Amino acid sequence: MQKITSQLLKSPIGRKLTLSIILFSSLITLLTTGFQLINDYRSDVNRISRQFESIEKVNLDVLAASIWVIDERLINTQIDGLIQLPDITYIAINDDSGQEWQAGAPQPVNTIEKSFQLTYQSGSEDINVGTLVVQADLKVVYEKLLDRAIVILLSNAIKTFIVAGFILFLVWFLVTRHLHKLSSYSQNINLDGEFEPLVFVKNSHKNDEFWLVADAINQMQQQLRSSFDDIKRSKQELQEALADRERLLELERSYKDELARQVKERTQELEQSLLVLKRAQEVLVEQEKMAALGGLVSGVAHEINTPIGICLTAASSQLIHIQELITLIHSENATLEEINSILEEYQESCELIISNITRASSLIQKFKTIAAEQSLEEKRSVNLKQGLVEHHESMKFLYGERLVDVDYHLDPTLTIRTNLSLFKQIITNLLSNAYAHAFNDRENGKLRIDAQVDNDTVTIKIQDNGEGISDEASPHIFEPFYTTTRSQGGTGLGLSAAFNAATLLQGKIRYEKECELGGACFVISFPAEVLAPTQADLGFMTKSSFS
Repeated sequence: MQKITSQLLKSPIGRKLTLSIILFSSLITLLTTGFQLINDYRSDVNRISRQFESIEKVNLDVLAASIWVIDERLINTQIDGLIQLPDITYIAINDDSGQEWQAGAPQPVNTIEKSFQLTYQSGSEDINVGTLVVQADLKVVYEKLLDRAIVILLSNAIKTFIVAGFILFLVWFLVTRHLHKLSSYSQNINLDGEFEPLVFVKNSHKNDEFWLVADAINQMQQQLRSSFDDIKRSKQELQEALADRERLLELERSYKDELARQVKERTQELEQSLLVLKRAQEVLVEQEKMAALGGLVSGVAHEINTPIGICLTAASSQLIHIQELITLIHSENATLEEINSILEEYQESCELIISNITRASSLIQKFKTIAAEQSLEEKRSVNLKQGLVEHHESMKFLYGERLVDVDYHLDPTLTIRTNLSLFKQIITNLLSNAYAHAFNDRENGKLRIDAQVDNDTVTIKIQDNGEGISDEASPHIFEPFYTTTRSQGGTGLGLSAAFNAATLLQGKIRYEKECELGGACFVISFPAEVLAPTQADLGFMTKSSFS
């Protein structure tokens, strides 16, 4: 045994055979180990990919809905659940407002990272609300592969040396003639070339180990070639996918550029349209101002001219009566009856002059009241319902023969602080307007007054069951001297004064066509300070200039 061993070790063929066995076994070990490690690596990577697919299927919709409603607790719960998944080491969520949620620590190298767009479905519209970034650390995979490679290589190395020595001891006299071909074949394996199977000489035993080795080498080479072809196909597919991605990115960039250009053009068109509308609005406002000014001048001229003309006629008649009286006094045939008759006509002319001068003075006073600056008067507090009730009671003295039922819908303890003079002017003129126009042909009139406060703004709605206001008259009701009852003594200053007072209160008044009672409906809103019920002042009611 020692002699055979010594011959083998000292023989160049024995050394070559031993070296060839070791090299061939090592090559096989490396190839198989590499193939196994590749498969293990792909298996680990596929497992991570399945984790990513699971996250995409299960968690994206929930995260998008949570970000849409900004549910911090649910978002953090989702992130904490995702970070607990195997191989997942970092989670980050960025919403469209710049807010960010993170879990774990990002790694710059040896990671697999994937981004998901978070899209919230609102009806038929998809809204992009943020981005989910998931990172898996490959460090554990590499360490596991390294440990496995070391174990495999060490075990195969030990096995190779033992088997090589054992085979060398058993078949040394049968192996020598095959070593050259085996080593040459092993050295000339080319996966890119055509497949040539390993075949030994004809006179060797077909069932011996060399044929088995040859068969194993051929099968291994076929498997390697198949794997190598799969790798090349995967590489080609990856290159094609990258090329498709670049094309899609280029299309997306071009689409965004085109969209930005269209948005810019539409914005310019809208700006031009807005400028045209503003110019048209200015023209219309100026036309409305001129029309209102014309109506104002016409109304003032008509209202003032009528009493002044009557005064002028009466004064001319007085001159004639005075001349007749002087002539009659100097006449010898004058009687007391004739003198009394002339004096009575003179008295009637004086009364007519006084009446019309008083009317003209009242009109001028009312017109001055419309333009008077009352916004600087001291503010006072008042119980709103009490003030409205007192105003309505004052209407009964002026229109006592008319039965009107008033329904109040407001908090009886509501107390506000405002400019009392302007407030009284608004309420008095609206109630007077209702009594003067809405209840002329009705035996039982109805009024409804609603009031509420929202954010220190008082809103009062006054409506009646009268005939309402026609569509032709409604656009002009707040214009000075516009009235539909001028022949009955109407001046057209009531609603104009109410509008002016509401403007001075920094509020507004409007007419609404839709009315629950079927008549006219006016809504007044103005800012006021809400107070406790005990802070209301007394002495709310004073005689209004338009009552």
